[in-house]
Amino acid sequence: MKIPFSEYQRRGIVPIAGLVLAVYYFTVLLPLSRRSEKLDEPVQKAWQRLSILLDQTNTTAIDFLHITNQLTETRQALLALDKAKQQATAHLQPGAALRAKMHADFALVEYENERSRQMEELARLAKQEQVAVDPAVFANYPEHTADVRQPHLLWAALSFTDSLMQTAVRCKVTAILALDTPPVLTNAPPTNAIERLAEIPVQIEFTGFATNAEKLLLSLPLRADEIRAAGLPEAITNKPVLFIDRLVVQKQSADKLDEVHVWLRAVGFVLRE
Repeated sequence: MKIPFSEYQRRGIVPIAGLVLAVYYFTVLLPLSRRSEKLDEPVQKAWQRLSILLDQTNTTAIDFLHITNQLTETRQALLALDKAKQQATAHLQPGAALRAKMHADFALVEYENERSRQMEELARLAKQEQVAVDPAVFANYPEHTADVRQPHLLWAALSFTDSLMQTAVRCKVTAILALDTPPVLTNAPPTNAIERLAEIPVQIEFTGFATNAEKLLLSLPLRADEIRAAGLPEAITNKPVLFIDRLVVQKQSADKLDEVHVWLRAVGFVLRE
């Protein structure tokens, strides 16, 4: 049987085509495949790390819609946190007059004059409201001494002390027995910008009716306008915000169940600018 010439041509081309395809595979496709695998390695590692962070055992079924929703919720929470931070900062910020005194050069004469004025005003108000104030209380108003390292904070300490004392008198406690302003101002100023919040404590011991003591405690973290809105005894216009740090309340005596003896440590905060 005679084989046509075209069949010879076809049988000759097939091996050549196969050889060409083999050469193309080994010289082009295989290197491209290996290069693609190498390029894919970072993606695979990132994918596995993402699945671990999401606590998913199935790395092939990551819910990206859920991740997007979580990112949106996180951004909203961060915005809410930032807003709360701004509100807290504004709430803690002392009045403009106090800030001006703290930022100006400290003048001892000016401070002593203001200290004396506030003590005289407290004595007058206590007499008016019929609140007994132990004479030793006035001696413990914040004063400048040789070991004070941050004298500008004395203005804040004086403001916090006067605010606490006046609030106690306006709430008509029966007697103010003791006052203490711990000497935190003897610490050196911070050397870094992280410690922006200065904590200034004021301690007071007093007696009075339980209802009046409650009014005092409720008034501490409020400003004058908030106190007015809450229906509490009127406060000084520039009243700073104070917080309860420690509190001990006990009955005054067995036969005076509505009278209490209170030891209170309040703290005020100053943001260093």
